[in-house]
Amino acid sequence: MSMESVLSAPALLVRTFEKKDLESVTSLMRELNYPTTLNVMGERMEMMASSPIHCNMIAELEGRVVGMVMLRQIKSLIRHEPVTQITSLIVTSSCRNQGIGKRLVRDAEAWGKQQGSHLLFLKSGNPEELDPAHAFFEHIGFEKAGYKLVKQL
Repeated sequence: MSMESVLSAPALLVRTFEKKDLESVTSLMRELNYPTTLNVMGERMEMMASSPIHCNMIAELEGRVVGMVMLRQIKSLIRHEPVTQITSLIVTSSCRNQGIGKRLVRDAEAWGKQQGSHLLFLKSGNPEELDPAHAFFEHIGFEKAGYKLVKQL
């Protein structure tokens, strides 16, 4: 890699969600087949923005939103310290395999530590189409632990 290409490489900015990001965030969610609308996403993002246990970070490349990570702090009776959950991690398909997801997770880890967490976790389904996502998380140090049981109410 030449010095010229390093100097001209675009800088990735990770920052907190702002209202101007709503359309891009909605598009990211739809890209992963989460059916949603601008109004629904707006309500959810507004609720989370006003909550101290949530953090939504945006990855921006050359002024364009290319990814996001949504986080939630959880306190329980079984752990002394809170834990941080990744509720969503999305990088637009045209920008995958460029280190953006890894950077978002690194910033999620930093936020979790600032909140007093010693554990970062996520829940995921088992469909085969999620195999690449599972491989990504295992590649950056996550381990499979247990399984999820659910009951419809």
